[in-house]
Amino acid sequence: MTEVAGTSVAPIGVLLVDDHQIFRESLAALLTVDPGLVVLAEAGTGEEALRLARQHRPDVVLLDVEMPGQSVLTTLSELIAEEPAPRVIVLTMHEDAGLARQLLVRGASAYLVKTVGYRKLLSVVRAGMAESSDVVTMTMSRRSLAPMPAETSNVLSPREVEVLTLAARARTNQQIAGDLEISEGTVKRHLSNVNVKLGATSRLDAVRRATRQRLILVPVDD
Repeated sequence: MTEVAGTSVAPIGVLLVDDHQIFRESLAALLTVDPGLVVLAEAGTGEEALRLARQHRPDVVLLDVEMPGQSVLTTLSELIAEEPAPRVIVLTMHEDAGLARQLLVRGASAYLVKTVGYRKLLSVVRAGMAESSDVVTMTMSRRSLAPMPAETSNVLSPREVEVLTLAARARTNQQIAGDLEISEGTVKRHLSNVNVKLGATSRLDAVRRATRQRLILVPVDD
């Protein structure tokens, strides 16, 4: 407990999610300097993040984008579906307006590039606990925001991202259906919807377009 003006205030509980251990440990050391914050746990994958979030019930999750396993969109959706839902702050090396839009629209409270300063990070973590869920924070250069599209019709659903990510790993429709426990017909429907949203002419074209727009991440070998 932290003493503030004679009253006891519980520190903000933080879950760190990044696949680079040295970065997690360094960030944890920085955050714990502030008596108003406590690092509850660290995760290296989205799946692990969800398990630890359910175990520790953090107030804030600092979430990396590019990690092995499930897509960041799936991880974000699962985290904010929890009750109570943590505030999710994306902390990434990618200054990508399209990716930021995807994540903020789907419920992230902030999108911060890893060049952000320590004081700014702390202020965003603290502010996230007091602001409305409709308020978001983004730290990006003006130049990177220029190409941000005005329309959201090409936003892929979390399931479409999962299907396309598996397709990018050269999985057949049958294998994708087995991995996600859905029917082959459902897989085909998702891929068809993806083609329409991205203006793609084939599965390979959809993978290329989605990768270029960072709607899916470069596949990681299993």
